[in-house]
Amino acid sequence: MMNARQPEIKVAIDSQISPKTAGGTETALLGLLLALQGLSGGERFLLLGLKGYDHELTPFIGANMEKIVWPDSYRWFDPAIDGKESKSIRWRRFQSMLGPIGGVVDLYHRCLAYKNTPMTPKAIRIAQWFGPLKSLVPPAYRLFRGIHQEANRPMLAANADRLLKAQGVSVVHFPYPLHFETRLPFVYEPWGLPHHHQAECFRPGEAAWMDRLFGHGCREAAMVVTATRWVKRDIIAKYGIAEERIAVIPRLPRVDSAGRFMPDEEALAGLPTSFALFPSATWVTKNHIRLIRAIAALRDKHGVRLDLVCTGRTDTPESHKIEDEIRLRGLQDQIRFLGVVPVERLNTLFRRANFLIHPSIFEGLGLPLLEAFYHGLPVVASRAACIPETVGDAALLFNPFDEADICRVLLDVMQKPGLLDILRERGPRRLAEDYPDSATVAQMFNTVYRHACGAPLSGEQAILLAEMLG
Repeated sequence: MMNARQPEIKVAIDSQISPKTAGGTETALLGLLLALQGLSGGERFLLLGLKGYDHELTPFIGANMEKIVWPDSYRWFDPAIDGKESKSIRWRRFQSMLGPIGGVVDLYHRCLAYKNTPMTPKAIRIAQWFGPLKSLVPPAYRLFRGIHQEANRPMLAANADRLLKAQGVSVVHFPYPLHFETRLPFVYEPWGLPHHHQAECFRPGEAAWMDRLFGHGCREAAMVVTATRWVKRDIIAKYGIAEERIAVIPRLPRVDSAGRFMPDEEALAGLPTSFALFPSATWVTKNHIRLIRAIAALRDKHGVRLDLVCTGRTDTPESHKIEDEIRLRGLQDQIRFLGVVPVERLNTLFRRANFLIHPSIFEGLGLPLLEAFYHGLPVVASRAACIPETVGDAALLFNPFDEADICRVLLDVMQKPGLLDILRERGPRRLAEDYPDSATVAQMFNTVYRHACGAPLSGEQAILLAEMLG
């Protein structure tokens, strides 16, 4: 319990997400907000909401919280703007010849980045007014979009700090790799360094862009937070961050949604009676294609049918390759993609599936693994990255780069149901014995916040900090 005489601090938590997006980052952040609601003491929290979506944060705001719309927004890597191939050699030479005004070329290429962007209904109506000159409107629209993008670059640190200080903020928490410039002390959560281990999985120039982003956040942060010790060691080795600046805080699934279910007849409509579940967006690092090939080998070499149900985002560059692979292997009747589903349906799938299959080649934690443990769903997973640390002895593991090994483990669980019974018992026990409850997670983060901005710690908080850093 925090000493009442300790000075209170105010923490800004960058919450520029849509809570309706069922991704690991969103799940972890919302779970943290719910945990912090029950924090004892006088700490206050300011949520920096995403414009147009900030109202969705309302159900997650406790009495010790408030929110504002942050006047800036992020974008991820864009090959047309950030990639090395965005400008030809001729254009780069021309830019160098322009000297001080060479930035005009960058602006021009920002405009080109929007050449395939459909015009808004308003722009289309304006074009009609121009009659025979309406062909001038599309390039003018692209120029407007390029200038607008330029004008909305990340805020200067001075502007961000002025706004935050006016709100009385002492420390900022960035719960994902994207972050804005600030001179205030901040806590940074990179989650993991997939670009370091699997650079070939990213678009040309993207891994280098990510390295600059993650490296800047880790080096400039007052404190870095990871969910596993494996990631902590990785950050130390990659960026040379001191051990005493990296706290390990294991995370749990969101507790507010755990007891919400959809009726079976609705959640399972059109699905097979027996299936494995893979809840993950179709990013290349999630390894869908090798899993598909293993399922095909299971059928073709062993005569064993495994039905797979996948949930999560499908609007990724990898999705078309996954669809092509399913057609090539003739697995259209065995593999189903449901897209993003309501949490009530996802919980029902966790309860009704035979087991969770998780072939990812990189994870910073692997929240679906812990969600499966919570629901008593047996786990069959990759042994890549931090996954062995996450699951302990509560999962069967395979080599995610070896389709034959994936097939071997799947054959074992299909032919030996007793293995699944053992895992069904181990998962919940691992959660209970090896992961902190939500109240403890809240205290751990509050301790890190106070330490990051130099606020005094109570005796219990000092002990907690030592445990997180050890």
